[in-house]
Amino acid sequence: MFHFLKQKQSLRFLLTMVLLTTAAVGAMVVSELANRVGNVELESHSAKLAVVLAVIIVAYVVIKLAQSASLQSEYSLQVTMPGLVFSLLILLVVVLSLSSGNNLLYLFLSILLATMFVSLVGSRLSLSRVRISVRYPDHIFAGEQAPFDVTITNRKRLLPAFSVGVAILEASAGASEEPRLSELCYVPIIPPGAEAVSRQVRVFAKRGVHPIRGIVLGTRFPLGFIEQRRLVDAEGEVVVYPTPATADRFELLVRQAQGKIESRMRGAGSDLHAIRQYQTSDHHHHIDWKATAKTSVLMVREFTRDDDWRVTVAFDAVVDPELAAEEGFPERFERAIAFTAGLLKRFIDEGADARLVCGGQDTGFAGGEQHLYKMLRLLAEAAPVTAPPAGETPSDDLPADESSRILITPRVGETGSAEVQAIGYDEV
Repeated sequence: MFHFLKQKQSLRFLLTMVLLTTAAVGAMVVSELANRVGNVELESHSAKLAVVLAVIIVAYVVIKLAQSASLQSEYSLQVTMPGLVFSLLILLVVVLSLSSGNNLLYLFLSILLATMFVSLVGSRLSLSRVRISVRYPDHIFAGEQAPFDVTITNRKRLLPAFSVGVAILEASAGASEEPRLSELCYVPIIPPGAEAVSRQVRVFAKRGVHPIRGIVLGTRFPLGFIEQRRLVDAEGEVVVYPTPATADRFELLVRQAQGKIESRMRGAGSDLHAIRQYQTSDHHHHIDWKATAKTSVLMVREFTRDDDWRVTVAFDAVVDPELAAEEGFPERFERAIAFTAGLLKRFIDEGADARLVCGGQDTGFAGGEQHLYKMLRLLAEAAPVTAPPAGETPSDDLPADESSRILITPRVGETGSAEVQAIGYDEV
């Protein structure tokens, strides 16, 4: 669960509130005693002091608490600005009624307290026995619209649910930062035993993994003085893939990779291996009529056997601090991620068995759409790793195999070895 405030802030606010409240109550007691002994001047000053302290309590302590409020349990409260003004009015009436003893002020105070009580109970009843579910696509790309389907079910038999807002509680990038709320939808009313369905389209500007810590229901019904929130436990994550880039250089890279895997053995391939004399076991479709006419002997064509097309794409996220500090480096890094994603997608679409090596992780060789999503997730989690420049070539870390190997590297000017084609960020 999450805390309203950090521990030190909570202790400071609590101590301040206790001291100010004690001082206000003490000023009211002094005012009452001065009234009984007939000291009008002391009574007047004490009453004014009590009013000033009451204003400080609302203006400083309560406002700070309201601004810093967050979820800490299943139900939590947050005082709105109209609620702060209303609370200030209640405190003023409390001070005036205690200092003057006017019965009319006591009656007015009871009405104000009853109004605040109705606001508190009404918002709590509105959120009770309300069920929520949120569905979103399994595969989301940065910059594209992603529909989030929200279903709110009111399981109360008699009472409707009023003014219900829904938000997702997402973990922040920093471990020490408070989770943030991402608003989804707002439903004015849900009748008893009914459900409301809403679709909210979200667009994630950047790639990444967004862990979900819960779903938050909120309402300010009936008067807007108090915002009641209810935290529904939910575990999951929203994975935003990088948008695959399209580039003319893909065609050259694909053709170069294809040229490295031709076999020297005979088989049912597409490239010509040799021309020889016809044998009784040969299929007549393989007869080369031009060669037969030249030699006056029945000749057939033999083809090479196509091996499995395997391609290894490595993304080198290790950069030296000077390069990471350059202006525009984050944009260049994201372009490289998008280039790598587009290259992998092109290889998969061409029918290759692709592998991604990134950040010490290896997806292994496979083809198909699910493997592509596995590689895109690895790219969604990729982040620059600053380290002093090493003497060895980044391509030295690639495992030696018979696959075509392509290295996407931030080390500008990197050329790689004879078996590895390295592409610098400036070329992306």
